[in-house]
Amino acid sequence: MVPLFGRRVFQYAFPFDYSGIQWGWIHVGLSLDSYDQSVRRTYTRTAGLAVLCGCLSLLISLVYAAHLVRPIQILHAAVEKVAQGDLRARADVRSRDEIQRLAGAFNDMARTILARNQILDSVSFAAKEFLTDGDGDTIIGKVLERVGQAAGTSRAAVVRIFHHDEAIRAVLRKEWVAAGGAARQEGWEAFDWSGPDAQPWIDSFREGRIVTVIPSSLPAAFRDQLDQRIQSAILVPVVVAGEWWGVVCIDDFEQTREWGEAEKDSLRAVADMLGAAIARHRVRTALIDAKQTLEQRVIERTRELQEQIAAKDRAHSELAAAQQRLMELSREAGMAEIATGVLHNVGNVLNSVNVSTSLVAGKIRESRVDNLVALIGMLEQHSTDVSSFLASDPKGQRVLPYLVKLGGHFKSERDGILQELEMLSSHVGHIKQIVATQQSYAKVSGLVENVKLSEMLDDAIRILDPGFGRHGIKVERDFETVPEIAAEKHKILQILLNLLRNAKQALKEVDVADGKTIRVCVRRKGERRIILSVQDNGAGLPAENLTRIFGHGFTTKADGHGFGLHSCALAASEMGGSLRAESDGPGKGATFTLELPMKLADDMKGMLT
Repeated sequence: MVPLFGRRVFQYAFPFDYSGIQWGWIHVGLSLDSYDQSVRRTYTRTAGLAVLCGCLSLLISLVYAAHLVRPIQILHAAVEKVAQGDLRARADVRSRDEIQRLAGAFNDMARTILARNQILDSVSFAAKEFLTDGDGDTIIGKVLERVGQAAGTSRAAVVRIFHHDEAIRAVLRKEWVAAGGAARQEGWEAFDWSGPDAQPWIDSFREGRIVTVIPSSLPAAFRDQLDQRIQSAILVPVVVAGEWWGVVCIDDFEQTREWGEAEKDSLRAVADMLGAAIARHRVRTALIDAKQTLEQRVIERTRELQEQIAAKDRAHSELAAAQQRLMELSREAGMAEIATGVLHNVGNVLNSVNVSTSLVAGKIRESRVDNLVALIGMLEQHSTDVSSFLASDPKGQRVLPYLVKLGGHFKSERDGILQELEMLSSHVGHIKQIVATQQSYAKVSGLVENVKLSEMLDDAIRILDPGFGRHGIKVERDFETVPEIAAEKHKILQILLNLLRNAKQALKEVDVADGKTIRVCVRRKGERRIILSVQDNGAGLPAENLTRIFGHGFTTKADGHGFGLHSCALAASEMGGSLRAESDGPGKGATFTLELPMKLADDMKGMLT
């Protein structure tokens, strides 16, 4: 194809031979205008046909997509309505595929949720109704109607159960029957509750369990006792004040149904609320009965109260005087206890004084002074010739050796008497110390002042020291350096004397191979507390007595009164401290620990001012 004269032509050339002689070339040319026009028309038609086919395909796709998506849109719309609270919304899909089956499952779920929601609404309605003060039968009727409609049942009833010995009698309290159903007077109240077939049900009710009934599964003799219209039923026990009162009976005449857990829980809630309402009604009735006589009782009680107020005023005055007297008696009792200990120890020292005095008197009685007097009388008889008497007379010759021997005896006798007199003086001095110690504490009774605990322990040990020595008890001191504290010296001494005396008593009751020992300690506990402990290796305490021993009247001694450790614990508590006992058991000793706050009297005065 070559252009010719500005036009597209189809040219064909071939050589021209004749008799072997090439004469030239023959050229044939064909115009392509009609061909090009035909091609253009073909292209135009083909493009139009393609566009038409594309449009038709798009239209068909849209129609088919709409057919596929519409069931999903219907299901989505139904889901949105349910999510917004419209539980009656359903997805009407008839696509005959998986989407239709999914829509059916959704509709079943929505119906289940609606049924449960209706039952829950009926429970809420029951709760509101049972809290009102209206007529009981009317309220029960409304609740039964609402619950029966919500559960989609045919009949709902409340049956009251009465127990007479071993017989059980049922009485219909209230009944609701769905529209279109004929009410029967003989329902569950006509059932033979005392029969052997019903015993498993009775046992379940008394245990608070729900019973579901499907008559078709029961023995024929048992089934004949029931209402023949019942296809399924559920019986919920009603409990009032812990006792089985009756039954809520829900019957379905239309279908055999499996009662779900949500339905059981809801019906149990209704039965519980009914029981609570009945119990509340009983209480309200009792209150109304009591109210009838309340005014008279109020008048009588008011008169009694007026008399009691007058008596109370008198008692307050007497109590104030008694409290003052009690404080004085408490102080006197504490001082009396200390004084008793002091007198006891003074008596022990006086026994030693009596022994020393008896020894001195015995030595004086046994003295050879009479022999000296006789010798002096013999010398007076020979006063004129003493020298010759001493030199030549046999008796006179024994005078000087006898005087030497008598002088040695008098010297020995004097030394013994002086030793006893020194011991006597020591005992008297000990008595003076004990009395002086008691007097020093008696003067400060009730006064809070700075005290040194180590010195107080020394004073307590000094008071009881004669008893320790007499029983072979060794006292060990372990005093840590601690600051003075603010406390009542009288109370602390009372506690320490009691603890030391108890430790001595515990050691008297046993034989200890390693020796009887009391160990007293003073320690700091943290920054704000100080502890004093009295430890012995004596009789010990059983675990059950470690706290009981501080109770009033508790004692382990045959002649004890059970007041000592109790008063000590009270005194420790009054000072802001505590008293406790520790022991590993009988025969393993015991430790009593007094814990006191670390306060100074000057600080307490500042707080008070």
